Amino acid sequence: MLRIATLGIAALATAAPADTIFSFASDVDHTSFTFSGFGQSVGDAQDAAEPLELLIDDANGNGIPLSYEVEFNAEFSIAFAGSVSLGGGLFVHTYILNGEFGFYDGSGSPVLTASIDNGALTALGAQSTWLSNSTLLGADGEGAAVEYVWHLGDNPDYGLYTGASVGPADDGAFTLTFLQSGGGAGVVLGSDMLPGDEWLSEGSYSGSATFVPAPSSAGLVVGASLVLGRRRR
Repeated sequence: MLRIATLGIAALATAAPADTIFSFASDVDHTSFTFSGFGQSVGDAQDAAEPLELLIDDANGNGIPLSYEVEFNAEFSIAFAGSVSLGGGLFVHTYILNGEFGFYDGSGSPVLTASIDNGALTALGAQSTWLSNSTLLGADGEGAAVEYVWHLGDNPDYGLYTGASVGPADDGAFTLTFLQSGGGAGVVLGSDMLPGDEWLSEGSYSGSATFVPAPSSAGLVVGASLVLGRRRR
């Protein structure tokens, strides 16, 4: 079973933002690949019948990690942007990446979802191939964006508040390794510089997001603080 971990920085339910870091490691389940793709499509390769373990940690604090069994889904599209020669026959191929990924409970309800707009896929390779690794990445910035949505209840101790993240520096990146197609390492590219065969890979992930509580939650805490202040006086 692939273990997925998220780290959250503890935050009070006020108007102040709360930063959260998410991650998962590759190959805890040695029988499954994490990603698959063909042509312009990149997606998850997990069997829906085999859930993953989502862990939410309090940023190395003293709290016991929260644990959820979830299914990981991903659906991205790539468009060739260009290649740069590094010399000696080695190239870096770059693609514009758009799409979404998420984690869902046993009933199919979302736990955590995310979107990447104008991210990138980069891969080392020969002039018309990828080698055995690649990177998918996205970040908030000029003309680009990453947005997370936490679908469960508020949990200030883990930096989680129901709803969409607010940035301004949300990000996410997947490292793909053991990338292969047709029984061999690497991927052959077609004339459009997209994979001409279905490929599979292992994958690991980390990303960060900033959440803030809903105005009503912040108001309740502020109100409670005022009451306590009056009682002390």
